Amino acid sequence: MMTTVDHLRRLCLDHYFYDEIKIIVDSCLDYIDSNDLLDATLSLRLMREAGYHISADKVLQKFANSNGDFKHAHSEDIRGLMSLHDMSHLNMGEASLYKAKEFSGKHLRSAIKHLEPNLARYVRQSLDHPYHVSLMQYKARHHMTYLHSLPTTNTAIEKLALEEFKLNKLFHQMELQEVKRWWMDLGVAQEIPAARDQIMKWWDLAAADSLPSYMISCYKNLYTVTNDIAYMATKEHGRNPINHLKKAWATLFDGFMVEKKWLASNQVPTSEDYLRNGIITSGAPLVFLHLFFMLGHDLTEDSDHIHRVISCPAKIMRLWDDMGSAKDEVQEGLDGSYREFYMRENPNADAEEHILQMIAGEWEELNRECLLRTRSSLSCSFLGALLNSARMVGVMYSYDDEQRLPVLEDYTRMLLL
Repeated sequence: MMTTVDHLRRLCLDHYFYDEIKIIVDSCLDYIDSNDLLDATLSLRLMREAGYHISADKVLQKFANSNGDFKHAHSEDIRGLMSLHDMSHLNMGEASLYKAKEFSGKHLRSAIKHLEPNLARYVRQSLDHPYHVSLMQYKARHHMTYLHSLPTTNTAIEKLALEEFKLNKLFHQMELQEVKRWWMDLGVAQEIPAARDQIMKWWDLAAADSLPSYMISCYKNLYTVTNDIAYMATKEHGRNPINHLKKAWATLFDGFMVEKKWLASNQVPTSEDYLRNGIITSGAPLVFLHLFFMLGHDLTEDSDHIHRVISCPAKIMRLWDDMGSAKDEVQEGLDGSYREFYMRENPNADAEEHILQMIAGEWEELNRECLLRTRSSLSCSFLGALLNSARMVGVMYSYDDEQRLPVLEDYTRMLLL
């Protein structure tokens, strides 16, 4: 039954069977102490995803030797290794999961050349795009392809998944048309030349008269859309967030002005100062705050904690972008990057490894917030949005040697074509 639940989740069908899955996941505790690597790690992952707080170190210790290293006997258990690798990405700072990721990754990579082609392809895809840190709908298509290759299949689940894919594609196509219509109705693309980092802190339509002509339309649209969102939140939840949203926009533009000041004065910020400001100018905290209010939350609920949680996916985005992979932007070195400033301060360091460790640390913090449900007062919908935004980063910035985005292209084809 655990395997069936796993298939339903991987195919994004679990929302149809919420009550049934809850009963099965509640019973996973019976398998948590299993001596079978697959059973133990799958039950641990399903329970952790459901919000149970169970120590990975305690569960995995039976598979390790006295030094805490995984026993070589498990190095040929392909399905167990894949489950262990999946579990390792739900790390909240546990030593056993660092070792689990290293052990499973090493032996799965060495095993690929000996596996039958369909399984080898699935293992390679799982290593390149681990389940927890990847977009679920993207993974679902690859999982379906893998299921088709198995000698025994669950026809009912596969049929339902195919219908779900068709339905989602239709919804995405409709949403794309709505967004396109909304954008064209705004008229911004026709009226405003390419520009960025322009400050605008007034929140009064009369203030538009003092702006350059090409910015008037931009300001009026920003004003109108933000007030519309505040109105919707007020109507739905009884609280008007407009003052918080005005402040958030002002914070973003202040961040742009800091970058402009650094550039104009040839000032080189510290890597820490750059990153602190870069999280803001990524725009992600502003987007999340709008969503936060639209879902009915209020900033009276421990605002420091909320801003800290929001900063996790924003920091992941900024660091991925700054690792030097966003080469589609013609920045000519003027914007700087965390990598550049870190290398100035640490010329002999491995900047990429340092950044990857920082990203892993943010994922651990995000996991603690999203998977320990008793810790957070935030809704599952909002936490899910934070997780998915972090998952999207790898899609947006996975450039190949030709500076293309093959994962994004593949994902777009799956959703729309």
